[in-house]
Amino acid sequence: MINIIILLAILGYSAWVLVRFLRKSRQGACAGCSSSKSCPGCATSVVNENTRAVHKG
Repeated sequence: MINIIILLAILGYSAWVLVRFLRKSRQGACAGCSSSKSCPGCATSVVNENTRAVHKG
C-alpha cells in the first residue's frame, strides 16, 4: 500500500514539474525566468531586441 502512495507522489510531482516547464517554455526564455529582471542574460537580450527595433525603424 505504501508503495502505491510513494509511486503516485512521484508521478504527480513529475507531471506538475513537466506542466510548469512547458508553460514557462511557451513564454520564452526570459519571460519564463524567475529572475528575468536581475538576470544579466535576460537584460542583454532585451537591449538587443530594442536596438534591432530602432535600427529597423
